[in-house]
Amino acid sequence: MKTQTKEKICNIHHDLVYSQPFAQWAKPKKNELKVPRTKYLGSDNEVIWDIAKDGNNVSDHIEMSGFYSSSIISYSNDKDGRLRIMKHFIVPTLRLEPNLTHSSFSHNFKNTYPVITANGRKICEYPQKISIKGNLKIKSDTQCKTTVTREFLPCVNQRALIEIITVKNNSDTAERYSVDAKKYSKITDKFWCIGGEITAGYSVLFTNKFELSADRQKDYRLKPNESFTFYCVYYACQNGMDEFNIDDEIRARRDFINEIFNSIKLETPINELNAQFSHCVLRGSESIFKTKNELMHAPGGGNYYAALWTNDQCEYANPFFPFSGYKTGIEQSINCYSLYEKYMDKSNKPMKDKRALVTSIIAEGDGYWNGAGDRGDGEMYAYGLSRFLLEMSDENLIGRFWDNLVWCIDFALSRKTADGIIASDSDELENRFESGSANLFTSCITYDALANCIILADTVGDNEHKNQWTEEKENLKSAIEKYFGANVEGYDTYRYYDGNKDLRSWICMPLTVEIFDRADETVKALFSDRLYYGGMLRSTSANDTTWDRSLLFALRGTFLASKAEKGMTETINYCKNRLLGSHAPYPYEAYPEGNRAHLAAESILFARVVTEGLFGLRAVGLNMLRIRPQLSRQCPEMTLNNIKLFSKSFDITADENGITVTCDNNTYHTESFDTVFDFNYCSFV
Repeated sequence: MKTQTKEKICNIHHDLVYSQPFAQWAKPKKNELKVPRTKYLGSDNEVIWDIAKDGNNVSDHIEMSGFYSSSIISYSNDKDGRLRIMKHFIVPTLRLEPNLTHSSFSHNFKNTYPVITANGRKICEYPQKISIKGNLKIKSDTQCKTTVTREFLPCVNQRALIEIITVKNNSDTAERYSVDAKKYSKITDKFWCIGGEITAGYSVLFTNKFELSADRQKDYRLKPNESFTFYCVYYACQNGMDEFNIDDEIRARRDFINEIFNSIKLETPINELNAQFSHCVLRGSESIFKTKNELMHAPGGGNYYAALWTNDQCEYANPFFPFSGYKTGIEQSINCYSLYEKYMDKSNKPMKDKRALVTSIIAEGDGYWNGAGDRGDGEMYAYGLSRFLLEMSDENLIGRFWDNLVWCIDFALSRKTADGIIASDSDELENRFESGSANLFTSCITYDALANCIILADTVGDNEHKNQWTEEKENLKSAIEKYFGANVEGYDTYRYYDGNKDLRSWICMPLTVEIFDRADETVKALFSDRLYYGGMLRSTSANDTTWDRSLLFALRGTFLASKAEKGMTETINYCKNRLLGSHAPYPYEAYPEGNRAHLAAESILFARVVTEGLFGLRAVGLNMLRIRPQLSRQCPEMTLNNIKLFSKSFDITADENGITVTCDNNTYHTESFDTVFDFNYCSFV
């Protein structure tokens, strides 16, 4: 069959049979987004939901990932209070035809339950308490003095999701229990698959050894307060699946959670803020997949796997991993920046005639997507890479990527208009909203990249570019003010593009790159009722669509603009809405688009609100760190422990007495609240 014909058939098939990531009953209406939930923090920073106190027909969903699979669990109680669960299971390295962005294999496990009986009667579960700390745990009462606890966790090293089910006898007499499971195995024909047919199945197991699905049954007799545990493993495979030890995978996942929660760690008087930070570092770190082209961070959300984006990965996520020191995150960052190299047009054409950098590398690195034209992708790449290199302060790494930075900056400057700002076809929202022929985002991201590359030029001894870019940076800053500075809806802030009349969420961008000429009015506009409502930020005052990423940029920018009180008030509000709100515990992509999917890079953006915003941390030279903490009435003291910038390990504390850096068991103190610490000499500058 001709390739083009097969692709058309496969696209039609995909549209017809595509597994929706979320259960229909887990898609809230607009008026349900802010409904209060009985949620609180447990003693170990887990998020606990007393779901039974919130009535019936309440729901939520969460994503969790390992190296080879990701799962979105929709969970709820129905109109009668009974437990309802759907498992959307994705394997990024199992690919469907045609091999495009959305072609990761997925399967919905909807009614795949083993039947549990007590004294011959089928147990009905009524969820009472739900807890989340990386894993999802649901504890349910039943109609027969029995408790059933289900814990879901992704395998770290297998294409599988594990469900641990524990049944406990709460009666005062011995009871008979039985578990009866039928074989479940669904095959996707090889015509639709790359590399042969794909089998999705779930297997009920009474030992810790994984085996493929089969009919299985077991009886138990429990005395009062006794319990038994068994496993359900959801999987997908080609050519069978090797046995593995379930306990090893459970241990690996729990070790990973503990590692992340005890790595970079925030301590403030605000428990919700501390917990939100740790949960976000976890979500942002777990969404890294082993692919045919090595490690790749991916957004997730049911659609975006085994693929890279210049915004989500290059710009948002990668610059954080040197802070946490997560080696897998750093390794994938280097791989990400490397994979984009072949898409840089290094031909002999004049730079103005060269192709823009592609938006996304897809299908495990086998293809690319640039359907929105030039979004400022090279500028996003340069912004993220230049920050990453400064944070690593590895001269060999800087030399390795220097030519890429030069290419990106040269490309950006070749798109400079007669007004001195940087043109692009669209922005990172890919024409969902008008952005003109030149937008504020692209010019701001270029300005920041220039600032970083000027510093890096010193390291490689490139004085020609250093001098050129120093002049270009100052000219661009002036051009941003002259071209974009405007009164919009009564606020002396920025227009987003020529002809823009409505307030836009991305007016926060100048603040995030430390242009503060219009900071006062911009912060007022961002948090006015024209843009900000219910803990969410509209993309435009003319539309209720909300994207969390712009709100997270706005929070970071508010702190950077030294609006500590406003920044802390709205950050606490954000934590209460995300960590303990109707959709917990992570930031999300957008609403209504995507049903508030837990995209991983958004979680990293929250972490950067803390590191770069609240603490004002920025690498300003090799092994040199700017520190500018934003203390407030609600947060008069704070500590960030186990920072791994520059491949070191240190803590930073800020309180009314100043800033303290603790490194290698030595303590250094300054009374200044705007300073640079030089790790080359372990002293404040």
